[in-house]
Amino acid sequence: MDRPKIYAHGSYVGNTGYNQHTRDFFRALTKHADIKVRNFTIGNSWKGYNLTPHDEETYFNEVDKSILYQQILWEGDGKRGNYPIYPSKEKEFEHDLNIVLCETNHHLFYDTYSGPKIAYNVWETTLQPEQYFNKLLEFHEMWVPSKWQRDCMIKQGYPEDRIKVVPEGVDGNVFFPDDKAKHEVTSDGRFKFFLAGRWDYRKSIKEIIEAFLKTFDKDEPVDLIVSVDNPFSNDGMKTTEERLKHYGLEDDRIKVLHFPSREDYINILKSCDCFVSCARSEGWNLPLIEAMACGVPSIYSNCSGQLEFAEGRGIPVNILGEKPANQSSYNHFNEMVGNYYEPDFDHLSEMMRLSYEKYDTLKKIALVDSTIIRKEFSWERVAKIGFNAIEDFMKRVSNIQTEIKSFKKNKVVVTYLDGPRVEILGDEDRIYLIEFVNKDTGDVLHSETIRNNMWVACGKKYYIPWQIRINGEVLDELELEGENVLISMESKSLGDTLAWVPYSVEFAKKHKCNVIMSTFHNNLFEGLKEYKNIKFIKPGESHNCKSVYRLGWFRKNGKWEDYDRNPNQVNLHPLQFTATDILGLDFKELNYGINIPDMESPNKNKYVVFGPQATSGCKEWRYEYWVELSKMIKEKGYEVVTLTKTPFYIDGVTNVFSEPLESVINYLNQASAFVGLGSGLSWLNWAIGKHTYMINGFAKDGHEFTENVTRIHNPNVCISCWNDEVFVFDSGDWDWCPVYKGTKKQHICQRSITPQMVIEKMKL
Repeated sequence: MDRPKIYAHGSYVGNTGYNQHTRDFFRALTKHADIKVRNFTIGNSWKGYNLTPHDEETYFNEVDKSILYQQILWEGDGKRGNYPIYPSKEKEFEHDLNIVLCETNHHLFYDTYSGPKIAYNVWETTLQPEQYFNKLLEFHEMWVPSKWQRDCMIKQGYPEDRIKVVPEGVDGNVFFPDDKAKHEVTSDGRFKFFLAGRWDYRKSIKEIIEAFLKTFDKDEPVDLIVSVDNPFSNDGMKTTEERLKHYGLEDDRIKVLHFPSREDYINILKSCDCFVSCARSEGWNLPLIEAMACGVPSIYSNCSGQLEFAEGRGIPVNILGEKPANQSSYNHFNEMVGNYYEPDFDHLSEMMRLSYEKYDTLKKIALVDSTIIRKEFSWERVAKIGFNAIEDFMKRVSNIQTEIKSFKKNKVVVTYLDGPRVEILGDEDRIYLIEFVNKDTGDVLHSETIRNNMWVACGKKYYIPWQIRINGEVLDELELEGENVLISMESKSLGDTLAWVPYSVEFAKKHKCNVIMSTFHNNLFEGLKEYKNIKFIKPGESHNCKSVYRLGWFRKNGKWEDYDRNPNQVNLHPLQFTATDILGLDFKELNYGINIPDMESPNKNKYVVFGPQATSGCKEWRYEYWVELSKMIKEKGYEVVTLTKTPFYIDGVTNVFSEPLESVINYLNQASAFVGLGSGLSWLNWAIGKHTYMINGFAKDGHEFTENVTRIHNPNVCISCWNDEVFVFDSGDWDWCPVYKGTKKQHICQRSITPQMVIEKMKL
């Protein structure tokens, strides 16, 4: 085949293990392929963006210049841009495939790529994080450095035929036996163990130091050199010395180095007597393979990814078993999933003693191992393994693309109106496996096999970042940027409308789309600057759009279980949550206000408004309580006005009923206070920014709005039936009370709230 053209994405610049892996692998691969690299990181020499920003990196060479193509830079608001570096015409090729080489859960795995893509990752526990694992399933192939990691991922569910072992390597021109190498820290004639790696539970740094101190007496000429600083620590300590003191490990035989230079590190490695590590797990263990390449007797834990090169060599430490990674006892990220391995630290002590007492024998063996390591794991050989994997991959991709072309002789029609739908039109008789996938999670929400001139749809009607797969390949993904999207208010309720309409703005912002909003109360929102980018239409009006989302509380089989329309049971969450749940937004209480008429106050005196009517008996308050409360308020010098749809007469109280909505808003806006129920009038008062005293015992705190409200309820009665998992409100039954209907306790949740309880809460 012709030289493959590869677009590489990773952290190429820098001094971490991942930087070295990325750099050495793609440098070596240039012998077999044309490569351009999109680089995520910067080095110590970074002085700002220019076309040649990394020239002063000490390791930088002409190969790096020939393949570095773009620099990724953060631009603010969580966005990234790709900026050209080391420009040349040779890099302006159309690539055959993408290779993303990064640490677990890195941003680059979540980017969108043109063309086939391979994920290349090194990991340390037996499980990958679920969200990231699901993202990896979207890649056409997965590369890992060891059989151990491959086995772990297959056990987790990764397809066996799509995961290959492409190991890491070691630079034999740098790491080789050198009896002339020396360093001041190793040249005093004492036996030197060398420990390199950040202070971390996974690396077992504390336990290795403890084992050293336990193994050797102070009068023995043995030292432990440690280069274990951890700049990303979460233990509150800044230096290795602080940690040694904290754990009672201070000792003159422990020689602390702080970030030795590359040259110093190499010389110490070559001139030490024994390299020691004993990690609970390793994805690869770069210092270990470098030590072995130098012919240094090396101790390591007999587990995980390092066995790819170390098994049968060096000085392994026994493993006692597995433990959950999130049970780490110090300096670690406890959200880790999967297991680590627990080394036998008593056996580590024995192996350290053996290394000291049988050094001459172990050194001869280590020199033999060095020759094998440098040959089998040279970057040249690793690059050849990678190239062979690419050749196999390109053949498989070619077969897939041939199959795609063949089924595209039929016409595939994908729509997202009221849920995703796929239709196959054409005369060629073929079978198609259609999969509707949540792109964020990788979950297949519906799949079905159809033939030409058939269609299939997924019943989910709420927002999902859809990905459509046909015969295992991605055919289409839901993209809303620049598209028209209809959000339809299925409820005529004033409260529902006021609660849910603000999220049309958030949806438009998130997806950069054109939202068309259908409500029964458009005049409340039209013209407001907050809704300037929202087009309001009347219910029933048609509009061309990419997708439709319908807001409402939907039932199925007489229960709140229509999970095709509401992702979660609606009555168990705040009312506004309904909109965010259906639209796929993060929940937060929103109030962008409504149009408030410019009208004079309807009453020259100060007054308090009552909203005593609701759509159900379970929400209303006893008439005599309103009478008593009105007397209490009038005694404080206020007049009382009731706002209702139908007449509601109280002696000495002005009843305003059947007024236009503008007039109702004006009454609320000019009032000194408002006392209402869990009803639309309370939502209207909230929408205009006024404080609400809400008499509400039937719903839990927070079900309605939480800002600018004082809820009055009796917590000692009933169970907030409105928010119960089992009970379903019956709008056709005015006396609905699922616990006490037909008894003296019917609607006790509201009746147990007294006028005295209300007046005590009011600030008049």
